[in-house]
Amino acid sequence: MTAWNFEADYFTACNCDWGCPCNFNARPNEGRCMGWGVWNILTGQYGTTSLDGTRLALYYKFPGPIENGEGTACAYVDAAASEQQRQALTAIGTGQAGGGIFGLFGAELVTTWLPSKFVPIRFDVHDGVGTVSIEGIGEAQSELLSYPDGSVIRPELHLPHGIEYKQGLMTNTRRWWWRDDDLLASYADRYGAVARVRFTEQGCVG
Repeated sequence: MTAWNFEADYFTACNCDWGCPCNFNARPNEGRCMGWGVWNILTGQYGTTSLDGTRLALYYKFPGPIENGEGTACAYVDAAASEQQRQALTAIGTGQAGGGIFGLFGAELVTTWLPSKFVPIRFDVHDGVGTVSIEGIGEAQSELLSYPDGSVIRPELHLPHGIEYKQGLMTNTRRWWWRDDDLLASYADRYGAVARVRFTEQGCVG
């Protein structure tokens, strides 16, 4: 297996309530799981290929709890990536290169992978606030959580065992939508999280 690593700013959103029951080994709010994540890679290496400044996104849907599998997913790589970077990020995103959650989804939980796509990916999130988009396919607006009186709160989730992130800032995804083949969704005021993450072929290491 090719040795690889990256450090990235990460954003994720799904169809569940704030905090996401999956993080606590509970059932998804709707009984099914529909969500996505984007990695804005700051530095990284796949074999001899630099991953600096690249972006990767994954969308997935499961008819029940994730652990029951039978998922459908698609990997999206920023169109600005070189051919070598596209190949590397596709291998990582679809689990062919290991990487903990990537390998788990790719090898065990996702049964249908749609053809990977190479499209412009925008990542403009700072301290939990901003926009992430996969051009023409999906978009999310993230904001900090707040109480009814407008007081802003910054709850953090610490998951030493986490395979997605170890420490994340919980946010409100004010709105997110997705339109790609049969991957269709539209939600408002749902779970969001941002984190600085580090991955290797062994999984999430920070």
